[in-house]
Amino acid sequence: MTESRSYHHGNLRESLVNAAREVVEQDGYHAVSLRELAQKLEVSRGAPYRHFADRDALLKAVAADGFSQLLETHAAVARAQCDDNKRVQLAGRAFLAFTEEHPRLFMLMFESGLLSQSTVSDELGIKLLATYQAVGSTVSTAMPGADEGKIRLALITMWSTLYGFARLRLESNLMPYMYSGLSKEQIEDAVISAAFSCLC
Repeated sequence: MTESRSYHHGNLRESLVNAAREVVEQDGYHAVSLRELAQKLEVSRGAPYRHFADRDALLKAVAADGFSQLLETHAAVARAQCDDNKRVQLAGRAFLAFTEEHPRLFMLMFESGLLSQSTVSDELGIKLLATYQAVGSTVSTAMPGADEGKIRLALITMWSTLYGFARLRLESNLMPYMYSGLSKEQIEDAVISAAFSCLC
């Protein structure tokens, strides 16, 4: 395998991100290996380092890709033809759906420690900020007249509630005796209602 193989692979950076995301989605972020990805993409072991300084740099790009998807999901909700309060509830449901459909990607995005390493000027930090601002805009629209402090408190309350529930569900820490007799829809409705209680 020669170094020149990488030049015939097209967009190697994008290919590495896509391949790494596949590994994350299937086996979790701990399973990502630059060496194994290079072998899978049939490039030299050194080729990935032309685009990523190390494994964490690649994982940050995958996490940023996850936030891009989350942002697109929220954009679709923001276009929904409904009242402002209903739109906020749809945003909460969309987030919970994302965590359930992409549990291992969710763990990379929020549980890997990468967010604490990011800045508002790097790729991951930019995507995180854009997501926060998009959700903040949706929430603030449903809180006419609220000052910036109240909106930020509402976002913290929302995030704490939805994120906490998502983690409990992903880790299977909700025991059967806790939800016996309750449907998934009933539980999610209650969580979303609590997350956005500030709008009531």
